[in-house]
Amino acid sequence: MNPASPFPQPGTARSAFPALDARSLLHAPKRQRARDTEQSLLAAGRALLAKRDFESISVAQIVAACELSVGAFYGRFRDKAGFFEALQAAAVHDVQQAMQRHLAPARCAALPTAVLLDKAMRLLVRGCLAQRGLLRAALQQASARPQAWQPHRDCATAFADRMVALLVPRLDDSPQAEAKVRFAMQAAFGMLVNALLHDPLPLRLDDEDLPVQMAQLIRRYLTCD
Repeated sequence: MNPASPFPQPGTARSAFPALDARSLLHAPKRQRARDTEQSLLAAGRALLAKRDFESISVAQIVAACELSVGAFYGRFRDKAGFFEALQAAAVHDVQQAMQRHLAPARCAALPTAVLLDKAMRLLVRGCLAQRGLLRAALQQASARPQAWQPHRDCATAFADRMVALLVPRLDDSPQAEAKVRFAMQAAFGMLVNALLHDPLPLRLDDEDLPVQMAQLIRRYLTCD
């Protein structure tokens, strides 16, 4: 046997193509259908939550909204509570992705502070609008089940952490700089919770001037002019 021969020796034939798991190929379309079904159910839940309370929504209404069966629902979620948790997990993922896209430190470093705050408040209000029904349902459940609000609390903490990282270096060397930024974020979250629950005047959640006024208020508080 010539060890330098480029040709395979008898009994050692090798394919030019990598080995494939045929079972994986056969199951791929099935997995994609399962993911599509789950996304359809979640989208239907979000749409229904925009119009009514979660407690008044039935599984039959959820599956009817996306033309699926009750079996398809229970094949993916243990019950309505599990479905609600999946809605929350999807919302948290969306928030994380939005912060990575729009509030990345490298992307925001060159922005004037006024522009950064305006961008951040628009992102915050837009996220609340997109998840208005889910957030309202979580707030309504929080009195009986405090854990219902925990995923959104964690999102708020992550958002505040990001704003601390972006804003504190722009402020003076005061030891209170971080505390001021965190309090400003707490005030912003409070305004949004009030808007979600009470739809107050003069600026409602869907008023285009709300994020503008929030950004101006925070900028003046932080004395960033």
